[in-house]
Amino acid sequence: MRTISANDLSHLNISPDEIRYASSDPCGEHKILYLTTDSRTVSDPGMTAFAAVRTGVNDGHRYIPELFGKGVKVFIVEHLPEELWALDATFIVVASVEEALHRIAYARIRGNENGIIVTGSHGKTKTKELIYRALLSHSDTRRSPRSWNSAIGVPLAIWDMTIADGKPDHVITEVAIDGPGQGVKMARLLSNSHHIGVICPVTDEHDEAFASHADKVKEKVDIVRNCRKIVFADTDPELRRQLEQLQGTELYAVSVPSPGDRYPSIFHALADTVCGLTDMPHESSQLLMMQELVDMRRRISAAGNGNNIIRDLFTPDYRSLCDALMFFRRHSNRGRHKVLITGDLLTTDKSDNACLGLYMRVIGEARQYGVDEIVFTGYDASRIAPLLPDSPGVVFADNALITSIEAGEAWHDSDILVFGEGSVSPYLNALESADHDTVLEVDLDALIHNYNHYRHLVKPGTGIIAMVKASGYGVGAVETGKTLQDQGAAYLAVAVADEGIALRDAGVTMPIMVLNPITNRHRSLFTHRLEPTVFSLGELNTLRGEAAGTGVKNYPIHIKIDTGMHRVGFIEDDIAALASVLKSQDELHVVSVFTHLATADCLDMDDYTARQIDTFARAASRLEELIGYRIKRHYLNTAGMMRFATGGDYDMARLGIGLYGILPYSGPESERLQPVAALRTRIISLKHWPADTPVGYGCKGMTCRDSIIATIPIGYADGINRHLGRGKAGFIVNGVYCPTIGNICMDQCMIDVTDVRGVKVGDQVEVFGLRQTVERLADALDTIPYEILTSVGPRVKRTYLKR
Repeated sequence: MRTISANDLSHLNISPDEIRYASSDPCGEHKILYLTTDSRTVSDPGMTAFAAVRTGVNDGHRYIPELFGKGVKVFIVEHLPEELWALDATFIVVASVEEALHRIAYARIRGNENGIIVTGSHGKTKTKELIYRALLSHSDTRRSPRSWNSAIGVPLAIWDMTIADGKPDHVITEVAIDGPGQGVKMARLLSNSHHIGVICPVTDEHDEAFASHADKVKEKVDIVRNCRKIVFADTDPELRRQLEQLQGTELYAVSVPSPGDRYPSIFHALADTVCGLTDMPHESSQLLMMQELVDMRRRISAAGNGNNIIRDLFTPDYRSLCDALMFFRRHSNRGRHKVLITGDLLTTDKSDNACLGLYMRVIGEARQYGVDEIVFTGYDASRIAPLLPDSPGVVFADNALITSIEAGEAWHDSDILVFGEGSVSPYLNALESADHDTVLEVDLDALIHNYNHYRHLVKPGTGIIAMVKASGYGVGAVETGKTLQDQGAAYLAVAVADEGIALRDAGVTMPIMVLNPITNRHRSLFTHRLEPTVFSLGELNTLRGEAAGTGVKNYPIHIKIDTGMHRVGFIEDDIAALASVLKSQDELHVVSVFTHLATADCLDMDDYTARQIDTFARAASRLEELIGYRIKRHYLNTAGMMRFATGGDYDMARLGIGLYGILPYSGPESERLQPVAALRTRIISLKHWPADTPVGYGCKGMTCRDSIIATIPIGYADGINRHLGRGKAGFIVNGVYCPTIGNICMDQCMIDVTDVRGVKVGDQVEVFGLRQTVERLADALDTIPYEILTSVGPRVKRTYLKR
């Protein structure tokens, strides 16, 4: 493996402003193997250098003390505060960490000449993975992990691809841009090492970030401008025009395949064209045509016997398995038995010795990530099984294991990562609970998108309090909570203590605020580190007494001020009495003070909102003055973040319904959000009925023509309000709106699918999602979207999707 000393890193094509070596390593001899900007991904701290990147919403420098505590000894930083001087670590101080990463990557990749750049708007990762799989079959090929394609991701990907010893035959680097000036920077980094460029279909995505579509296209052309050969999807006239102006470049235009074409998709066509420009054998090209497009999203779902399954469908090689194990560690629950089921891994060298070494590395990596049991499936695993030394918890799968799983004997209350293709399917099928026709799919990538959208609406440095009460507005608090913890949210907020305890039991470690903390189990708040809000003197005194009884000091609490909601909270006249109690004790410490805006989503009541904000500012300032220390303030909710974030004094903001892709009021801003939840089911029965046929309980439905009526397995016990029956609403089948007919039953309902061409049993039905919004169903019921989301019943299986 290609290690480098801290001293060599500090001089690797960069000119540091300052180098401060660790006192225990004055010559900078400490060895580094890994480079990261993400504190969550550190698996071997002693061999990792951390680059502290600053963005508009986060600052990597704040993670340095924590990482040092875990064993990281080398840091690339833009400034070195005095409080870090005492750390026995090496600090390489540069003007720009991003620029330093680019310069380091340039030095690492120098000397390679068989690089392939993959860019475009749509299908970059799919195309890259197809090329990778085809070339890997006969050559040492390395590629960017997953979607590491940003201004920070590309240099980190290059570092990752150059960790292994030796010069690879091919490197494939995926590149994305989302703003002006990035194309030239990427070209500067890659032009001397990458000589084939690939431009996947260009769409209007991110057009709004550029002066024009043509300007965006130019940025993408700039990335590959210095390549000798460019393969491009011929789907955009402007792209073709600009490419044809290049001098000395061979162009290969690829059209969208026609039905019946040898290429299953344009991504296969692009990949095959690229591979044809290399030394790839003909048989590898034939195999490429048989490859399915990679599924980039992991699926998290419940299974039988209390087991949870994480299914990773990405390209099954060792590098992707390492990513999957890292994700598994973050999304599995503390204390639960952890199982890895993996199929054969892609590799160039299929010899016994090479496969033995590969599987030994898999065992070691899995153990490092806390896996208790490893199950190998597939031909390669069975072939090298006799060669592997005995290792506790290593199993080679067979039919007996399938029988054991189906009988409920194999695992209970375990977290199980299923990784790979083909050979793992029988074991996955055995693990799955009885087939779920009705599923609430939760898109965690959309959740992250919405979180980042709102984070950019508030002032830089504002902490986001993410609302996950009511089981994450119905979509599930644990997975959303873990995702938001990874994104650096300041707090999660729940309604009651039991919701917070469930998050703690699931392994969530970030601060949790309890909005309605009145309980007869105050000590459980202290035990589970849950921070209560306080809105009355009676509750304050009770909480103070419980804290004193357990010896708790300076426990964090949050004070609620009632400025106009007229629900709960201290009013302005209570502040003096509140401050008097707070100053007289040391059991409780006020971390924040907040209020709730009653009319931020009422566009005609801004005067009322302004009065609330003014009242809150006076009350908060008065409380600070009387107790003698600074308190964080927050009053913005989702609507407030959209409409009142430019002014006022606030340190945090509470993000609720907007997090889940729903606006608190009607407006064009909805186009900037992504729906997080989709409720889907399937048709289980189809009946042809003549006109005037009654349908359902009480014969309340009546066909008005010769009709095809579908029954779907979802009813009011699953959250389908009975008032949506009798045609008051409809669901989507194959893109067609199909009205309900008859009354909604407890477990089923009926829809008219007469207008759906070729409809059949098993067709998917969207209750709400991309085509039918939650807002539309809410309008049909004259209610709010919150009610629709939180009404989805607990027996509906939740499946979480995450790249």
